[in-house]
Amino acid sequence: MAKQRFQNVRGMPDILPAEQALFQQCVTTFKRLAAEAGYGLIETPALEDKAVFVRAVGEGTDVVDKELYSLNDRSGNELALRPEGSAGVVRAYIQHGMSSWPQPVQLCYASAMFRYDRPQAGRNRQHHQVGVEMFGEASASADAHAITLASRFYKRIGLTQLSLQLNSIGDAVCRPKYKKLLAEYLTGHEQRLCATCRERLRKNPLRVLDCKEPGCQAVISAAPQILNHLCPACHAHFTGVVEYLDELGIAYELNPLLVRGLDYYSRTVFEFYGQREGAQASLGGGGRYDGLVELLGGPPTPAVGFGLGVERMVLELEAGGLTPPLPASVKVFVASLGEPARLSAFGLIQRLLDGGVGAAGAVDKNGIAAQLARANRLGVPYAVIIGQKEVLDQTVILRDMASGAQEMIPLGKVATELQKRFSIKAGGYDS
Repeated sequence: MAKQRFQNVRGMPDILPAEQALFQQCVTTFKRLAAEAGYGLIETPALEDKAVFVRAVGEGTDVVDKELYSLNDRSGNELALRPEGSAGVVRAYIQHGMSSWPQPVQLCYASAMFRYDRPQAGRNRQHHQVGVEMFGEASASADAHAITLASRFYKRIGLTQLSLQLNSIGDAVCRPKYKKLLAEYLTGHEQRLCATCRERLRKNPLRVLDCKEPGCQAVISAAPQILNHLCPACHAHFTGVVEYLDELGIAYELNPLLVRGLDYYSRTVFEFYGQREGAQASLGGGGRYDGLVELLGGPPTPAVGFGLGVERMVLELEAGGLTPPLPASVKVFVASLGEPARLSAFGLIQRLLDGGVGAAGAVDKNGIAAQLARANRLGVPYAVIIGQKEVLDQTVILRDMASGAQEMIPLGKVATELQKRFSIKAGGYDS
């Protein structure tokens, strides 16, 4: 009987070590920038009560109706894997009484998301997002702050040729009137819409504006624009956002068709696009969602945030040739020759690791040449060589892998010497 060979679930890929360099660079840079801007890191569970997403994202949306991974546990509870970040963070904000904390409350996350959709480059069924949420601040400056943080992050990782698209979708005062006006217009052209948009027209006419089908695009291009139908408060808020961006010299394009894919947004919405063609050009975005906290059972709370797709930014970096070298976590390779030397090498590797110096080695029967070849493949700056003579003399040979220069160092001092060369404190931390 042939052995069964298991593979990863479709759309949920492994991220192998060679692929981690860009991925981790993006996540680490984001966490650092968010912390510098006053955002505290939060991690919500991958599984939530299904109702959290149904209520927050909205019935009738593709995310809830077609893409949600839902299940019943053994107690009969209806659960779902998170398809986006904001709803779970809002649930945590309410559950832990953060409305009583000094406002605004600023939170950030870097988490896996799950959507049952057709797998495509940069958007698998399991993918990753980094994002921020700011609660308790209603001003236009908070929206601009979120946009500038996302813009600063993209620039920091090397993505400088991006376009920012901006829109306002109004609020509970003006959006219902606009949706009625839009529905009336679209109904008059319903036969020209695709089957999906005819369904959207009945459930949420705003979602029709997001369709990329050529026939629908022709209809949409002549549709009423929401920017011309904002109430005075929404108009003033959006004007304020634009003024802040203008003051900072951040380029943007007004896009009256930008509505985002989730129902909880209000007023400001924004999206960043890269240079690649197709749907994957969208790298991430966000906006304001003042009613979401109250919708999930909390007090009325203004809020704004964004979510940025990690896999898509990695693809954008690779397309631009901005792949960094693999981080040299292993700094020293310990090579040995002979049984006593192997025992001594094994002990040295452990002492180096205890001291915070990344170390690897071959305590087996490979010859010195094969071991040094492995050290070259690892890209380590130094190799330590221990043979039978070195064991007797209690010394090691320290080899500079770049120049080939070698020096003798007492075995008992090699760990301290390497800590100095790599600026590692005695406790094992980089200085």
